[in-house]
Amino acid sequence: MNEVESTISKSQPRLTLRQVAKELNYKDELATRRWLKKNGIQRHRLAKENFVYQIEFDLVFERPYVNSLRIKHPQKWKEIYRRACKDDTLYELMVMEIEESTPRIPMTKVSLRSKSDDKRYKSLLI
Repeated sequence: MNEVESTISKSQPRLTLRQVAKELNYKDELATRRWLKKNGIQRHRLAKENFVYQIEFDLVFERPYVNSLRIKHPQKWKEIYRRACKDDTLYELMVMEIEESTPRIPMTKVSLRSKSDDKRYKSLLI
């Protein structure tokens, strides 16, 4: 296999706008374009065909399911999603994206007993 063939075989799968519309049960291409724009999925053009990368579509399409898992099973949602997910790459990207978007909220309240504790606490926050 030459160098060009190896780069083509490693490229990400793509979906045409017609395939996206079929997945979303849309009949109108304009509605499909609006959905893509609303969800931050960039359209690309090759020759005369518009397409999106399947991994980007899957991340947005499965996000409501993953959010419902996080609400129903806050301790085990990753394990459940790993078993339900069709692709390890999709699982890794989804977990990474969700963990980046989730703000870290302190779970314990700090009670300061002296000025030195207050100094240490402030130095840790910086």
